[in-house]
Amino acid sequence: MLLDCYIIDEEGEDIKVETSEVKLTSSSLVIVVSHTHHINYIFKGAKVSIVQKFASARKASALRLQHAYKTKHVEETEGIDQEFIPIMEFLGGFHGDAEPAEIPKPAPTKNTATNAPPKVASPPKTPPKAKSPEKKTITPTKTTKTAATTEIDLDAPVLVDLPPKLTKVVKTMLSLEPPEGSSCDYLIAGAKLYIILGDNKTDLRKGNFRLEEITTLPEGVFPAENYYPRILVSKQKVLGVELWARR
Repeated sequence: MLLDCYIIDEEGEDIKVETSEVKLTSSSLVIVVSHTHHINYIFKGAKVSIVQKFASARKASALRLQHAYKTKHVEETEGIDQEFIPIMEFLGGFHGDAEPAEIPKPAPTKNTATNAPPKVASPPKTPPKAKSPEKKTITPTKTTKTAATTEIDLDAPVLVDLPPKLTKVVKTMLSLEPPEGSSCDYLIAGAKLYIILGDNKTDLRKGNFRLEEITTLPEGVFPAENYYPRILVSKQKVLGVELWARR
């Protein structure tokens, strides 16, 4: 059985591990990429945090683009799916409330006492960059309307079968110049969160993307630490919020 395994730790970081290092417990959130079945399985123990769940959605989206596999969720609280049981047994079975095995860290010493300085040093570099696009991207209503009538491809695949309210949001996205050196991963419209999928998310004007609603959102607060927002406004109303990340 050909598998790739990624453990999502409590800080929301994904770490690729060998199958022999995986221990499925109630505190585990593991993404198992089955090259045999062409499916990305997301195993969620009953005690995983909301930070882990949100991070797993982001990682699963990236893996889906990388491998073009389907994604299936396996949750302890909902019962283990029958098709996942052979994979679970291959990984050593389910260990219930047992403490998860220590997650091996990559070569850069994340577990040492020097862990604090890198995290303190890196944030100052991002906020200054994040503030500049934020100011530039709050586009006046008149500009949005003009771009919408001249640049939008009404036959863009992304506009097919969208609800009317979401269509208006997407048309606004298609009319705006993208921030330099960034790609858009998420869209918040109304009370819903969408993952933006596609080969090129750096320039949404080309329409080479699609929206996938995240239907099972965990409860809680999710800091968007690596993202900066772009607010879409039309006729004095907020249509939605894009979340951009520097690449």
